[in-house]
Amino acid sequence: MLGYVAQKYRFFASLSTSLKSLILSSFVVAFGSFMVTPFLAIFLERGVGMELHAIGTLVAVATFVQFGGGVVGGVVADRFGLKPSMVFALAFRTVGFVMLAFATIVPAVTIPAVLLVAAGPAVYLPANKAYILSSVSSEMKPLFLSISNAALNAGMALGPLVAAVFINDDPRLLLFGVAILFTFITLIHQGLLTPIAPAPAQARRVSLGNLSDVLKRVWRPVVFNTLTFFTYFYFQNFMGLYAANVSGVKVFGWVMLLNFVMMFVLQPMLAGFTARANYRLLLVGAFSMMSLGMLIMSLGSLLGLLLGTAFMTVGEIFLFLRGDLELVAQLPEQPAIAFGIQRLTAGVGGLLSGIAGGSLFAHYKAANTLGMFWVAVASQCALAALLSLAFARAPAPAMPALAEPSR
Repeated sequence: MLGYVAQKYRFFASLSTSLKSLILSSFVVAFGSFMVTPFLAIFLERGVGMELHAIGTLVAVATFVQFGGGVVGGVVADRFGLKPSMVFALAFRTVGFVMLAFATIVPAVTIPAVLLVAAGPAVYLPANKAYILSSVSSEMKPLFLSISNAALNAGMALGPLVAAVFINDDPRLLLFGVAILFTFITLIHQGLLTPIAPAPAQARRVSLGNLSDVLKRVWRPVVFNTLTFFTYFYFQNFMGLYAANVSGVKVFGWVMLLNFVMMFVLQPMLAGFTARANYRLLLVGAFSMMSLGMLIMSLGSLLGLLLGTAFMTVGEIFLFLRGDLELVAQLPEQPAIAFGIQRLTAGVGGLLSGIAGGSLFAHYKAANTLGMFWVAVASQCALAALLSLAFARAPAPAMPALAEPSR
């Protein structure tokens, strides 16, 4: 075990300063973000005094901006460069956190503050992932993409745990603290990252004007990425409510911890297999694993929720990483555009899942048969597996190489 850890440490130490700092920053950015976003509704209600229906509308819009706006972020990064886009996104998100802290005094700044906070990831994440992929050799791209995802997941897991200690005291102090953290990370990006030039003009064929043509060309990964997020967001959006009704809210913490730990550990380990596997069979197997996991969750017990989460997470591991790789493979000269489209599929899938899930959850709760909610979700995962079997085709299982980084 010690030898394995030492080997991994030497491998990480051998990376460039830019790449090491960006991977570590990915963790810190997610950590700081998730110290705020899970508690945003609480802050808006208790700190700002917004009504619940207004909070729901604002959070829904912000969620779509955060994910769906990624396609705009991809175009921005492709046009103006990866490092400037990341620095710009971090800077205006920092301003958003400061404005949000002042919203308790000046409520009029609440909406622009929330939208700034939401727009930050829309610009930052496509550029972040594109920078990582543009900094490593072709055969290392799946591994480093999975390492980036693992860093983000670790930050997402730890952020709420730390913030929960402070949120009930004075949320403004938490927001100012996060703003200071983001200021530091912005300076790190500006000082340590080596600029990577934008793609040559002749290679930058994607713009908001011709985006529909690009989406038609990559419709298969777009459709199956959207299905992936559509099924996954049932888990993210409704597991807390389900656990609170059948097992207690504390169980939700253990469920999410298991999900994040499995993603953190297993996705990098399985990155090579995920990249090489037959696309159609991988999708069929992964959606089937998610379907089985959702069925087990319907049991409602602690063991059922944990075991179901484990099966669901295995499917999630394969679907998320391969979905990224398929888009990058079909847009090799514009990785930022590819990740922007990926964020768009997350926004659309999450929005549709929230609408459908809200109605389903309300129906089964009224009927006092909440377990059937997960049976209904499992049937949708099974349908996604059948659609994958019928329509998911890839010319080759291996991922084509991206353009090498500018020196």
